[in-house]
Amino acid sequence: MTEQVVIVCPSGVARLQEEAERIAAIKARGTVPVECGPEISIAPGRGSMIRFTPREIRKTDSGGFVSTRSGYEGRDAARVADVFDEMERAAIKAHQALQARRVRDGKDPLPYRAPFTPGQISAGRDYAALVERVSASGVKCSSLEAINSGGCGGGDREEAILRDFQKLRALHRRVGDGLAKEVRRIRPSQNGGRARSAIYVRRLVDLVCLGGLSLEKVLVLHGWAKNGQAVRALRASLCSALDRMQGYDLAV
Repeated sequence: MTEQVVIVCPSGVARLQEEAERIAAIKARGTVPVECGPEISIAPGRGSMIRFTPREIRKTDSGGFVSTRSGYEGRDAARVADVFDEMERAAIKAHQALQARRVRDGKDPLPYRAPFTPGQISAGRDYAALVERVSASGVKCSSLEAINSGGCGGGDREEAILRDFQKLRALHRRVGDGLAKEVRRIRPSQNGGRARSAIYVRRLVDLVCLGGLSLEKVLVLHGWAKNGQAVRALRASLCSALDRMQGYDLAV
């Protein structure tokens, strides 16, 4: 007889699920692609993984350069998928559905347009890594500034941490504190009884880059309905903020 587990939902309804299937689903979420080798262990808490091919540029005997695979024993590498990967997959899925509808209607296909540019994705990921370093330093910025202003010469580590603080402050100034989505004058009954709250650009950037929330989840968190127009407006605000973090506004 197979072992079973009873899962009680918030509604109070209990359902049976095969224990073997439940464990298999948990393991599947943490499985690493086979192209990466067996050394990377299964870790469901790590999240889904994305495979990529490490490459490096090497000089040939003739004086030219060639791109070669640089993975261990010719294997691919893997990284943890983040919110930008999730939004990219959702955009591709939506585009495929749109193309299928256009084909059924006898219309010409449309080219795929990625929701974010490589530079915007890189800016968001670099921002998340910077905030993580600053948070893990265990030092307050005011303490570091006191050390440097006092001429104590805090050392290489303190100087590196201070540079991270200064860079983070500069990014926050570039992002700004303006509204990403203004609150409309709408009766709560028209929005499912929920009151809408304003979405500020700085909070939008933090929720996506640090909190890992998609644009739809950001809207729901602030009481907004999930619709295409609201998502596009929020994406435009996020893209503009990521561009400013790259310094595009400085060029203007």
